[in-house]
Amino acid sequence: MSAAHENSLANDHASMGAHQTNSNPPTSIDRWRESIQSTLAGLTHFNCALVSDETSSTQDAAATSALGCVVTTGRQIAGRGRLGNLWADTGDQGLAATFVVKSQTPDRLAMAAAVATASTLRAMVSHDVAARIGVKWPNDIVVARAGAAPQKIAGILIESKDDRSLIGIGINVTQSSFAPEIAQRAISLLQLGQECDRLAVLLRLIQHLDHQLSASNRVMEEDYQTLDRTAGLRLKFRTPQGVVEGVVLRCDPSIGLLVQTSQGVKTLPAATTRVEP
Repeated sequence: MSAAHENSLANDHASMGAHQTNSNPPTSIDRWRESIQSTLAGLTHFNCALVSDETSSTQDAAATSALGCVVTTGRQIAGRGRLGNLWADTGDQGLAATFVVKSQTPDRLAMAAAVATASTLRAMVSHDVAARIGVKWPNDIVVARAGAAPQKIAGILIESKDDRSLIGIGINVTQSSFAPEIAQRAISLLQLGQECDRLAVLLRLIQHLDHQLSASNRVMEEDYQTLDRTAGLRLKFRTPQGVVEGVVLRCDPSIGLLVQTSQGVKTLPAATTRVEP
């Protein structure tokens, strides 16, 4: 990544302006591939795009795609999340994309994806709203609110096999409302006051993710710390070995979450750990 590119990422807020509103109609899906390919020029980890009008899951569509492929769709009708969870279908209002990359440790990929997604969303909104956006380890991007639990604006799913990993990212972009059962737990960019094109969000996400995948563990961890919404909290975690309870110390991109328990510090990997409600 060039210095100019790094500077452009660092100055995302300046380039967006304060609370910029997009009054133009959304970009037609048949123009997405051309725009994505143009954005991929000069990037390290991505070099091709696969765009469909509709698919069951971008994870499934990416399963046979080449390394470096960005797979996205106009509508994902059967998206899935971590550990068997489902991702709600909201028609063409959400963004769904899967990135085919060379495998790294699951915790490093989870951290890279979380930092890239949160940074992208922060860049799309006004400064006061951006400060409320952070990461709920390991795969939720959330928006804090006073006197209530944070609301989820994006989710991440990582699936690996051999030397390939699929980084699936779903972002709530233009939803004006959600089904009653999730309305208090979900939020979109539009509901945060930011009207924007899904393609614009995706192009910025591609750049941020490419940058994070090349970052050193130290840099990635420093970036993550500014977004972390779990450090210092006493939480319960469901693991294959049973429930673990303790105070979250920090997240390490090479080994996972470090939690201080009554039996000492335990390390919880992102791939097999779930935060209890």
